[in-house]
Amino acid sequence: MANGLESALQKALSIRLNLQISLSQLPIIDEWMDIHLDRWLEHNPTPPDMPMGEEVSFLAMLGSDLRRVWWGAWGDPRGFVPRMADYFKLCNIAKSDAQVLDQMGEALEPKLVGSWIGVWGGKVTTGWHFWDPQPWSKIESMFGTHEAKFQLKKWVEENNVERIERFTQSIGDASYSELELAIPGETAEAQIEVLSRAFEQFGGGPLDRAIRDRLASTHMPAFGLAVRIRGGKIVRVGGLAPGMAIDAIEGLARDAKVGFEPKLPKLVGALGSGIARVEYGRAGDRAGLDIYIDPSETAAAQQPAAAGDSN
Repeated sequence: MANGLESALQKALSIRLNLQISLSQLPIIDEWMDIHLDRWLEHNPTPPDMPMGEEVSFLAMLGSDLRRVWWGAWGDPRGFVPRMADYFKLCNIAKSDAQVLDQMGEALEPKLVGSWIGVWGGKVTTGWHFWDPQPWSKIESMFGTHEAKFQLKKWVEENNVERIERFTQSIGDASYSELELAIPGETAEAQIEVLSRAFEQFGGGPLDRAIRDRLASTHMPAFGLAVRIRGGKIVRVGGLAPGMAIDAIEGLARDAKVGFEPKLPKLVGALGSGIARVEYGRAGDRAGLDIYIDPSETAAAQQPAAAGDSN
């Protein structure tokens, strides 16, 4: 057990170091932002803080044009909640933001909670998320009466969706909520057609045929829809696709007419050995492509087995 815990701790420290090193390759990161990103890293629990010494889950995101970066972590609330409380206190969380977290936590009793931080548009944004599925009926009852709720309710009922997969909330000025829903359908092609209609309903127009064809090349029926709500309105819609090869992502960037930085493949490879998911997002007349990487995969590959471990 001691060897297993030591190995998990070394892996966690390797992930943190990997994330910190990656910042030096990103021109959007100004020096003042490092303080906020380091603070977030320092306030995630490590395996000794977790029940039974279990690992913490991490996910990192890079925009295909390297104009966006996002880090997220989550795990058992017993390990995360105390560290999150300290972190948000340092962020000077408003009482209203803290009340939302407390109320939703009490109502949903999530099994996986965590925090996240991102940089885009010259700003640092942070918040919290629940990563276990929750019944739509519970989530719906927490929303007030506004346009976004009715739009989502209509889509959920039309597609017989009974739960959300993830709930995200930012804190601070112009805060937003984001919900992830699984796309119904037996095949990748069927799910992509549903996703395209969701973009038409929420994002001003369906997905272009080239984008649909590129997404269908995954042949994996594991697509999702991310809907961001601010001020009672849907302000961004995202299509989540299962992991793709980097050359397919470059092709998707061309199809979507968004930027693709030449050094992206190298950065992605340095952060993790596998791409977990890809998101094409649209906010008004702006579009972007984001690549999500599991940083623990590279850390695991670099970490030698502890003495006494069988594998």
